[in-house]
Amino acid sequence: MDGQNLQRLVRQFLNEPSTSSFLDARFTYDALYAGAKEWTRISKCLRTTQSITTVADQRGYSLNGDFLGHYIKDNDDNYIIKYNDGSNDYFLDFKPYEEIIYDNDTTSVSIPDYWGITQDTTLDSQVSVAASAAGDKIGGKARLTVAVASFADIVPGDIVHNTTDVSDGVVEKVVSTTALDICLFGGTDNEVDSADAFIIQPRGRLQLVLDPPPSTASHTVTVYYLQKPAPVYSNYSVYPFSYDYAEALAKYAAWAYKYRDREPDFGDAFYQFFAMEAREYGKLFKNAAGLAKSAIVPRFR
Repeated sequence: MDGQNLQRLVRQFLNEPSTSSFLDARFTYDALYAGAKEWTRISKCLRTTQSITTVADQRGYSLNGDFLGHYIKDNDDNYIIKYNDGSNDYFLDFKPYEEIIYDNDTTSVSIPDYWGITQDTTLDSQVSVAASAAGDKIGGKARLTVAVASFADIVPGDIVHNTTDVSDGVVEKVVSTTALDICLFGGTDNEVDSADAFIIQPRGRLQLVLDPPPSTASHTVTVYYLQKPAPVYSNYSVYPFSYDYAEALAKYAAWAYKYRDREPDFGDAFYQFFAMEAREYGKLFKNAAGLAKSAIVPRFR
């Protein structure tokens, strides 16, 4: 599912030529990325873990920037995480954050009873850097390189601004703490020239909350979660889904265009096809049935 073929499919479904003034490359990529996240949410196809080391008496811990949602449940239909005290594993049940606040159980214990999730209200600081080398655009993607390690908190999907040529776009890949692959739109040349100035804002994070807080440091929490796919905003980058389902993802983007064009009745047929295919794809994965219910309500972000 590379960007070039997905763009072509979207044009075909909308019956628009490659020179169409109705289509906008940035909007198409935004819609495809929204669809890729929804595909993951419905099918539960991208799964990973985060390991967190506890700090004594600390309740909140930042979740990874690619956290999309939790997915593992116990036999009582409760979402769970694994807590290891160095000797034994404990599986903690989910508890809504509002209940954690209301219960006000702040006294530290050896093993927490529950966990919840809330928004981390503290954003990581903006990264302001200057390119230390030129990065020509190849297939819609350019390399941003800086002299000093600056990208430890950046994740794919973060928004990047080239304030020199007045372009903006998306981080496609974090190559290292000094290099990013970025895709730019709307500027003079949409690439990286040496000494170009850039501003990047790390995305907001969610926070895991242990209830009550652990009294001991160096315990290990394992969070099982659905992972946001890395965005595709260039010709040759790919989504990690089978190409057999490229048509479904392209129809999600076509659905977004039809809503923009005030033709929701026509566009909804595209979404219904997308949701049906995502549910079918989810049947390939264990525990897929629960999340597929979210397909009832279309979402475009």
